[in-house]
Amino acid sequence: MRRTTSETKNQHKRSSAINLKGVTQRPPRPLRSNSAPAIMHSLSLLGTFEESILNGRLEPCGFVEGFTAELGASGSFCPRHISLPVTAAFFNLSDSGTSPYLGVIDLSTTGKRGYHIAKKGTVQLTLFNPNGTVVKIFVVTYDHSDMPPNSQTFLRQKTVSPPLSRLTPHTLSSSPPLLHYLIHLRFLCSRSGRVYLHKDIRLIFARRAPDTEPDFSFVTLTTMTEAPPSPKYGPLDGQSDRTKLTGVVRL
Repeated sequence: MRRTTSETKNQHKRSSAINLKGVTQRPPRPLRSNSAPAIMHSLSLLGTFEESILNGRLEPCGFVEGFTAELGASGSFCPRHISLPVTAAFFNLSDSGTSPYLGVIDLSTTGKRGYHIAKKGTVQLTLFNPNGTVVKIFVVTYDHSDMPPNSQTFLRQKTVSPPLSRLTPHTLSSSPPLLHYLIHLRFLCSRSGRVYLHKDIRLIFARRAPDTEPDFSFVTLTTMTEAPPSPKYGPLDGQSDRTKLTGVVRL
């Protein structure tokens, strides 16, 4: 029996899906979340792209299973380190080269309000790939000693580099910076004054380490941390019409 062109294409799609080892067609949980509020950026490349990917406005073309993260913190007390699964999605960015991964870590399993931490200290998150190899160690220092009860805020740390010129090797381009790594943390202060990491943690990370890129020796990586401008803290969702913290300031 002769197969039509459409039947052949459909069979090819089914075969391709089977051969994508470690990639599922649907994520374990939705990627859209209020934990990454819309912000404005001083780095133009990071503007619409960063905001869109963190808020789930870009449609992922696949998901990779097996990424995990170890979360810990230090301060006036040290909560126990925990290992959590990471939902990793990749995208089709034909005009931007290789797509980075978006990683989402659900914190609902760590406690009713999230992961309890000190009001001032350091959050450390180690990201592992499916082979168990360390991809990136994020270390974020914070100080929420003045955080009032029933409030929330966020910190966003990212690592960027100036792009190299494609026309002239070993020279920097005037194009916007390139984003290699990003971690978005959202903090909540309960009625009793306890501080938590809550809802989820969002990551953006390159599919290849920066030091594997050509001419990496000519590039300097810069890490910066951003936070909401004044007011530094906002009310919890549902307590006010102002449920999103907009804008960032460089710390």
